[in-house]
Amino acid sequence: MSSTVTTTATPQNLDNDVHHTAEVLSTRWATRVVHALRRGPMTAGDLLAADPIVPVSSLYSATRSLAGAGVITRTPAGSGRYDLALSSAGQALTPLYSTALAWAQRYPKPGAPSSQAPEMIEETLGLLAGSHALALLTTLGQNDGLAYQQVVSSLSARDKAAAYQRLLTLEERGLVVRSGTRRSYRWDLGEAGNALGQVYGALSNWTAEHQVSAAAPARTSTALAAAGTKAVVVASPARTATFSAPQAPERTLAARATAAVLRGVTLQLTFSHAPGPQPAPLLVTAAAHSR
Repeated sequence: MSSTVTTTATPQNLDNDVHHTAEVLSTRWATRVVHALRRGPMTAGDLLAADPIVPVSSLYSATRSLAGAGVITRTPAGSGRYDLALSSAGQALTPLYSTALAWAQRYPKPGAPSSQAPEMIEETLGLLAGSHALALLTTLGQNDGLAYQQVVSSLSARDKAAAYQRLLTLEERGLVVRSGTRRSYRWDLGEAGNALGQVYGALSNWTAEHQVSAAAPARTSTALAAAGTKAVVVASPARTATFSAPQAPERTLAARATAAVLRGVTLQLTFSHAPGPQPAPLLVTAAAHSR
């Protein structure tokens, strides 16, 4: 397996940063906070009034994560209060949110009740925040029909059990598929997994452009094992946005078809660089469901 890296960052650092970004942006209620702050600086009380769906108990956790990643700023406003506002990085989330929402609309979670756009975006980004998810998807995208031992060959013995469970989770979500018999299963990316590369590309672009770094440790349950990133082939986000191997013609065609679908999806999510007094419509489907 090739270990060529066509970016100035090391594979481990790039994947760690992208993984950390996915964790932060997939935090419950984070997307609603970002959307509400398009109206301008707000206090926590203002945010709760702007979007009553957000629980008081969860607001602090969401804003703390977003502030730590540089998505929002916190300015003392007296009496122990803070004005919360979108940073330039937060303003630039539009392409990533739009791509994540387009993917979620095309590949809805099987059996899940109707969701609103924020929840759909967070669920999509959460797929890239799972332990070993980036390593597994990238490995499968660079190869066709791998046996399980080949998929996890770079992982330590301790990490292989966790990786197998992640692989099953990705299969259940339709991102990876199995073929063959029980004694000789071969794993590969499914259509949805290949298309998720568009989201990964947008996430990588945003992370690199805004220099988001995993300075704070990620949650233990979802941290990428260092050993699991050594064999990941990572290309510069500016040069590729898919998990698929460029030498596979059938996947190239699939990637083009996916891009056409993404371009054709009409999104109800618009974050302009010059916000008006009212935010653009974000919610596109039925009432949000509790997680």
